[in-house]
Amino acid sequence: MKKKALTSILCLLASASMLAGCSNPNEITADSTTALGTVTETPAPTQEASTETPTPEPTQEAVTETPTPEPTQDPYALPEGQMYSYLTGEPVSTEEGMKKPYCVMINNLQPAVPQSGISQADVIYEAMVEGTITRMMAVFQDPAGIEKIGPCRSARHYFVDFNYDMDGIYCHFGGSPFAFTRFQEDGLTTINGTAYDGSGAFFRTSDREAPHNAYASGDGLISIASGLGLSTTHRDGYTGIFSFNYEDTPLEDGDGVTEASRVNIPFSWNMPYFEYNADDGLYYRFEYDAPQVDQENGQQLAFKNVIVEYVEQGVISEKGHLDLLLYNVGEGLYITDGKAKNITWVKQGRDQTTYFTDSSGNTQKINPGKTMIIYVPAGSTVTFGDEQPVIGPVSTAGYIPQPGTDQSSYGYGESAEEAGDS
Repeated sequence: MKKKALTSILCLLASASMLAGCSNPNEITADSTTALGTVTETPAPTQEASTETPTPEPTQEAVTETPTPEPTQDPYALPEGQMYSYLTGEPVSTEEGMKKPYCVMINNLQPAVPQSGISQADVIYEAMVEGTITRMMAVFQDPAGIEKIGPCRSARHYFVDFNYDMDGIYCHFGGSPFAFTRFQEDGLTTINGTAYDGSGAFFRTSDREAPHNAYASGDGLISIASGLGLSTTHRDGYTGIFSFNYEDTPLEDGDGVTEASRVNIPFSWNMPYFEYNADDGLYYRFEYDAPQVDQENGQQLAFKNVIVEYVEQGVISEKGHLDLLLYNVGEGLYITDGKAKNITWVKQGRDQTTYFTDSSGNTQKINPGKTMIIYVPAGSTVTFGDEQPVIGPVSTAGYIPQPGTDQSSYGYGESAEEAGDS
């Protein structure tokens, strides 16, 4: 009996053991600890950390913007409403600079000096007339307020060409027959003082004898121009005859440049010359062995630039009237800042303005300021320093009278007396 019971217990234990072997090894039951003691749980396998390097987010490069450069300022640009004067190269109002200048014929005989108002001219021309005497043309950008200009004298036909170069209002007191023919040919209305003598615009003084006592007033000239209906603004396309430096530019040594502290002009009648003043950079004018001064203010004529044009010329009448071959190409001098250089002048026709070139054919620029232009007979020579000027014949060897041709600027007209010559 006892033996049977023991056998049954053993069988039960064996069956339990077999059941335990068939169960999930990871499963823990309450009977496990009681029947088999403590069971150590096997941990679940862990996933290894990835060793891949993460792809970085793309970074946006900083863009450096190049600043827009400021436009280069032209140091010589003028404010609106201003321009560089055609006469002096200096800044003036556009309103003033676009007005025609007044070109006044000036007596240059010794009984007529000292003259009046001429120190206020912006440009002065000088050329020979009859015999060996010279006459001037004073160019005023604005003669308003100048009470006395003169003594005024008569027109010559080649001064009409000078007036054309200035695009001016031509003012004179009578004229040669050749001058009046030019007026007719060109359709040029001028201000002739003989028609206004005693009007106030033109007047005589008692301190000198005629014809050395006829004068004009600046305001009177302006009034006459208005009354005649003359155009007072420059013709279309006019740009002047000078090409200016923006600032004072001395001549460089070489290329025929020579010292010119004293400049001797070969006119035998008045023997003019210039002396250079290094302190103010101007050339001071002398004639008749004395400073040439303005009677109204005592100022001596002074210029920044002196231009000499050597020109073929000849006598064309029994009265000694001259003709200058202006529609031509000729040699000349540009004088400034104590030095002189050789230049070429060119005038291609009656309706063309004169221009100047250097030895290379480039435009010859001149310095800002007042200018005197002197027409010297070819065959004469301007000299410098103590050297005496070479005075050639009045009628030059290269001159051939050619009225009505491309070179000559005159035609034959009425007599000098009928024209009111003086």
